Amino acid sequence: MREAPPVSPKLTREKNRARSRAMAETVISAFTEALKGEARKRGGFITLPDIEELGVAFREKTAELTEIFEMSFNDAAREQEELKWNQIKRPAFDRLMVKRFDHMFMVKDREGIPRGTFPRRFLQAFFLTLNMLLGPDAMEKFHKRSDEIMERVMKGIIPVDWDLLDQNEEMQQIIIDAQLAIALQFSDAKKRAKWFIQLVNANLAPVPENASKVEASWEMDHRTFLKLINALLHDLKVASGDAQEWKHLKRRHPDTNHAELTLILEQLS
Repeated sequence: MREAPPVSPKLTREKNRARSRAMAETVISAFTEALKGEARKRGGFITLPDIEELGVAFREKTAELTEIFEMSFNDAAREQEELKWNQIKRPAFDRLMVKRFDHMFMVKDREGIPRGTFPRRFLQAFFLTLNMLLGPDAMEKFHKRSDEIMERVMKGIIPVDWDLLDQNEEMQQIIIDAQLAIALQFSDAKKRAKWFIQLVNANLAPVPENASKVEASWEMDHRTFLKLINALLHDLKVASGDAQEWKHLKRRHPDTNHAELTLILEQLS
């Protein structure tokens, strides 16, 4: 995976400006409401002692405002990570496969503790494992077809609208075809799951300097494997349970056995 290029300074400034404005509005709104409330109590007039008293009351809101600011700063850090990922030049197919589980990436909470299932350094191992599951020839075809669809859908518009691309019917077929090929590799679910977990753990990216203990010590286990594989094969599960969708899938893959696939998906649940 290529190193991410620097995040656009203009985009960063815009997001920081919007965030700073929201924070300022929060403070001003809280103070204004407090002033209005005191003015109403005193017939519309506020004296210097009243303002001093308000200052004490307002300082009592420090914890509440601190929480708001911390959330804002954590959002900023998460956005930076997402922007870096969005600018990494990976094929469209890779991005859309990751899209199946990117909601489970670790994000720091208000205390700075990562919450989630996967650290981003897991991606290096995921792409290697995906390539081995599908094989280089199939991967090349998936990449080529997906990139062609992206060019056709986006018409050179940047940044790419991944949600729009994901909704493309032909793109959906490619994703489901890839998921089918992955699922069929798990006919011996227990053995293949063990292989998958060992391969991932042996190929995690180096621990970043600013990583938390949770991120640094993370390794895949059977629980996190099941979370990943179920998210990764979600579209296939939906298609296999829908008569019309299954008909389309069967037309593309005549040798696919519904009972066999259903059993595999159940074993991976």
